Amino acid sequence: MARTKLPSPTPLKIVCEIVNGELVGDPEILVTGVSEPQTAQSGDLVFAWSKTFAEQAFSSQATAVVTSREFARMEKPHIVVANPRLAMAVLLETLFPPEVLPAQISEKASIGKNVRLGEKVFVGDYAVIGDNTSIGDETAIYPHVFIGRNVKIGSHCRIYPHVTIYDNVTIGDRVTIHAGAVIGKEGFGFVWDGKRHHRIPQVGTVVIEDDVEIGANACIDRATLGETRIGRGTKIDNLVQIAHNCVLGAHCILAGQVGLAGSVRVGKGVMMGGQVGVADHVQIGDEVALLAKTGLMDNAPPKTQWAGYPARTRMQWLRIEAALNELPDALKLLRQIVQRVEALEEKTRSQS
Repeated sequence: MARTKLPSPTPLKIVCEIVNGELVGDPEILVTGVSEPQTAQSGDLVFAWSKTFAEQAFSSQATAVVTSREFARMEKPHIVVANPRLAMAVLLETLFPPEVLPAQISEKASIGKNVRLGEKVFVGDYAVIGDNTSIGDETAIYPHVFIGRNVKIGSHCRIYPHVTIYDNVTIGDRVTIHAGAVIGKEGFGFVWDGKRHHRIPQVGTVVIEDDVEIGANACIDRATLGETRIGRGTKIDNLVQIAHNCVLGAHCILAGQVGLAGSVRVGKGVMMGGQVGVADHVQIGDEVALLAKTGLMDNAPPKTQWAGYPARTRMQWLRIEAALNELPDALKLLRQIVQRVEALEEKTRSQS
């Protein structure tokens, strides 16, 4: 975020009310934009949630700062909150609400038989909705979305362009699915019959619980049998692959290019950094953290942190990485020792 102009100049007292903070300074001062500390200009509001950010913010040209009590300083008007990052989210959500779409069904959309649409539903141009599908109140189906047969989509959802939702998928309320995501594709299941790979029919389903967000071009495969399930409040980044029969608990975070093989079980509040890979049938406990590029091949107990490939506990991985930095000098020393031993052996042989 370099600088974002606010829809209209906003007094600090209004900002303070929105973020539920404690104002120190003139309540009538107007802010016209939100920016990072490094690029702040006069009129800008800056959020500072670390000591470094706070030092930059209070010495910048920003008009006001939102920060925690720990980092508050008197050089500028400021608003004290418990969690500055959360305050930023609340303010931006309030001042930049989602686009309000009209309650209308495009004449260019294709609507199947026995489709049930709730109140104030928006269906854009060239969207396709299959037979016996139901869509809840105030859900928006953007242009070029494909929704198969017997799909259930809840209320207040947003399905962005070029999303594909296969047959028999269930999606809860307030779910956001970004452009290009594919939900319910057949799982990657084959068996070798001696001559060729024989496809195992994937006859299960996908269930997306309430308040889930799915990033652009993410793929969530249907189960072989039963269901692939994404727990309430889980947030999935772009280009994530979730294979058949995976079950994710509530409020997990999966960053870009995470890949889960089949039948992975993930607990609540698990966090996975970018490009994490998890082998099939692995079980991950509640509140586990997998650092970026971790390759997890075995089960992870609750509240543990893992890193590296193959995965090790975070502390063990840090020790190994530190030791690797010393390896060139250690090898040099080892060669010197070998040379000295060989010289001593040669001297001993010559004397005998």
